[in-house]
Amino acid sequence: MNEDEIIYICPKCFQVCDSEIECHQHLMVRCAPGEPGDERRKPIYDDYGQFVSRAPRWYLEAVGWIESKK
Repeated sequence: MNEDEIIYICPKCFQVCDSEIECHQHLMVRCAPGEPGDERRKPIYDDYGQFVSRAPRWYLEAVGWIESKK
């Protein structure tokens, strides 16, 4: 993973910035989305091919909904 590819996102309105700022009375969440084609950019599916979440893995890891696969 390229650590230079860091973005900050507001989990409430999804505003994205390149620096950590306050949005909706809290700091934005630090995210490392990975390189194009990285598995962390894809949504998560269950064993039957159904969406667990439409959000990409990097977002779910950043907001603490799933454990990081580092």
